[in-house]
Amino acid sequence: MDGNNINEVLNLVNKVLGDQDYTNVEKAILTLLYLYNDQINVYKLHKMVFLASLNIKELRDEMEPEPRMYKDIFYDSTITEALESLKLEGLIEGDTLLQLSSKGKEVASRFLLSDQEKEIYKQIVDLFKDTTDDEILAIFYFTLDGMIKIISPLYRIIKNRKELAISLYTKGKVSFNTALEISGMDNRNFASLLKKKIIYL
Repeated sequence: MDGNNINEVLNLVNKVLGDQDYTNVEKAILTLLYLYNDQINVYKLHKMVFLASLNIKELRDEMEPEPRMYKDIFYDSTITEALESLKLEGLIEGDTLLQLSSKGKEVASRFLLSDQEKEIYKQIVDLFKDTTDDEILAIFYFTLDGMIKIISPLYRIIKNRKELAISLYTKGKVSFNTALEISGMDNRNFASLLKKKIIYL
C-alpha cells in the first residue's frame, strides 16, 4: 500500500470516527445548515429536522414520539437539546437565526451520508428555499395529522388552505396529491380550481 492509499484510508477512518461523536439529531442539524448555506430561523430548522426524520428511521428513533406545534412553532425537546450542545461546542452561531461556524462547516463536510440520506436532505432544503412560512405550516397542518400534536392552530392557515395548496403546487414544492390533501377539496374541484388559477398566473 503506497502513501496515497494510506492517507485515503486514514481520512476515511477519521470521517467514520468523527460521525460517531454526534447523535443522529446533531448530524441532521449540521447537515441541514451546511446544505442550506445561509442563516435559518430556529423554528424552521426544527421543522426541517422533523421532516428528515420521517424518512430516516435512526433519526426518528432519537426524537419525541409525538412532538408539538403551537400555532406556528414546532417543538421537539431533543432538537432543542442538540442545538444547545452544538452551540456550546462552537459549531453553531446565533440564537434565533442560526448558521454554522467555520468549525461547524468543517465537521459537517466530513459526515459520511448514504445516497438516500443526501437525497432526503437535499429535498428538504429545496422545499424550504423560496417557500413562505405559511406554506410550510400548511404542509404540517394538513399532511402530518397524527404524527404531531397541533395546539391552537392558526386560523389563517385553515382559511387559506386552498390558496396555499395551489401556491405550493405551482412552485413545484409538492406533488398534485399532496396539494390536493392540503386543499381539503375533492380531486375534480381542486383540478378545476388549479386550472383557473394557473390561467391567471
